[in-house]
Amino acid sequence: MKIVLTPEEKREKLQRAKERVKAHSHAIKSEFKKQTTTAIMAAFGLIIAFAWKDVVTSLVGKLNLSGDATSALSLTVSALILTAISVIGILLISKWAKSGVVEENK
Repeated sequence: MKIVLTPEEKREKLQRAKERVKAHSHAIKSEFKKQTTTAIMAAFGLIIAFAWKDVVTSLVGKLNLSGDATSALSLTVSALILTAISVIGILLISKWAKSGVVEENK
């Protein structure tokens, strides 16, 4: 048994389909923008980390902990300092991101 739709029913069905496609398209576009922004921020964060690594390594080397800026102790101190800075940064960013989600849900 074949169902025959009137022209008006066809238009309504087509209109509903267009609205669903538009809603899904908006959701995909929004998610793409969100993910792209996250990836770009991560890339900038990596660049900043590399720049600060050199600064911290140089400063630790000047403390003359073991006489050589590339020594294991100097590198360990540098890694600990960079880890502490990164953890603090992650905590601050996480708190900031959560506050944005709360505002959107209001």
